[in-house]
Amino acid sequence: MKTLRDALLALSSATVPVACGLLPSSPPAPPFPSDGVAPFGDASPIELCIGTGHVVSPDASGGAGAVCVSAGGHGAPCSSDAACTGIESCVCGRCIVTPCAVGALCPQGQVCADNRCTKGCVTDADCGAGGTCDAGGCTRACSNDAACAYGERCDPLFGVCVAKLCSDTMPCAPGDTCEAEAVTGALHEPEVVTVGGAPVGYVELRAPGAPSAIYRARIDGPGRWTADPATPVLGGSAPGTGAPSVLVDGAEVEMYFAVGAGKAIAHARSSDGGRTFVPDEAQVLVPAATWEAGWVGSPAAVRFQGATLLFYEGGPGAGVGLARVAGGIGTRVGGRPIASAATVTDPIFWRDVTQVGAPYAVVMDDVLRVYFTGRGVWGSDALVGDAAVPAEPTDAIGLTASLDAVTFVPYPSGPVYARVINLRSYLGQREAAVQLLPGVGAQITFVSTDATGTSEAGLAQASSQTGTGGSGGSKAGQ
Repeated sequence: MKTLRDALLALSSATVPVACGLLPSSPPAPPFPSDGVAPFGDASPIELCIGTGHVVSPDASGGAGAVCVSAGGHGAPCSSDAACTGIESCVCGRCIVTPCAVGALCPQGQVCADNRCTKGCVTDADCGAGGTCDAGGCTRACSNDAACAYGERCDPLFGVCVAKLCSDTMPCAPGDTCEAEAVTGALHEPEVVTVGGAPVGYVELRAPGAPSAIYRARIDGPGRWTADPATPVLGGSAPGTGAPSVLVDGAEVEMYFAVGAGKAIAHARSSDGGRTFVPDEAQVLVPAATWEAGWVGSPAAVRFQGATLLFYEGGPGAGVGLARVAGGIGTRVGGRPIASAATVTDPIFWRDVTQVGAPYAVVMDDVLRVYFTGRGVWGSDALVGDAAVPAEPTDAIGLTASLDAVTFVPYPSGPVYARVINLRSYLGQREAAVQLLPGVGAQITFVSTDATGTSEAGLAQASSQTGTGGSGGSKAGQ
């Protein structure tokens, strides 16, 4: 008779992303491979475009989000920065300069001058043929806007190309229009589903000074999501909504989502492909269990063996709970979390775990799998000279699984996805959505951070081309 541990190990050949990669069939891979993410390959960023602007994390914001351009003008089409010239970058499919405020962050090797990021200089010679050094940054002489890059205007007073910032309170000159390039905000809790035969993403946006909101995105290809529609499908008003978890049943799309800062989990329905949602009046789950400490969020809904199961985070970071949903109301299963720091901690593979949460549930080959974010130490200590340097804690993706939604067993070798640069440098990854693709491989979409978890880089994605050999992963399940 197949045990759950047998099922977990058998699924290791079915593209389960493990401790920096995939676990080969037998024996298990060591928890600290040399290359960090193989055989997934390096994780790559996802650009989320809302209108003409892309979402930029507060840690990387240049402090300016829009520039004046000629009305009706268009930047050159592009798919990467390599397709652009000069100081232009590829943003949401067109080449444009990067606006910035004085003293703001610019890409490595550039400075903020004349309201856009450019090469730093002391003299004209530093800027090459045709270049001029102005305000410590390279630009070009001009007599009209045509001599400038897209997103620059010709300053008639000094005869050089500059960027003119704009906003609702700082309009452009007649004949110009204000074109957004950056939307400052942190992206969280991504969700990827198939609606009408096409991949669709949902994600929470936390913009400074505004309530959190949920956006629907068209997945245009590797590395680019486009908000469709360009306005939130839920939220944008107090107390804010986030952490979307979506179930698709034919033409109907259901969404479970978090309300406010741990206040409740709610439910909404859509009949137009998930572009607009109507929330239920009743809330599905509110904090009640002692271990939840007055906080519930990060819902993860899945259908398994004829039931709708709702996994959620309590605490926050105190663990992953389970409720069964019937008639729009969630009823807790058991009085304790199905995954917590105590159940996840392993003296060798995952040490000193302090936080567990952000579940994501899928069903494959009759096995219910719940991925989660855990903060702890999973790497090996390093040697610097003769001294041992202990590995530092970071966020990584873990896994617990069940054959009956009653007994859950954590993956036996620690995290199933974690990135390492070298023996002393780690990256953080949390709030993962996992798609297991039959006969193709696996895909993991997650929030990328530094090792501390405080500096967010936005969404990222990694893929594997290893065949699963299984019947496919599903959020709908049985």
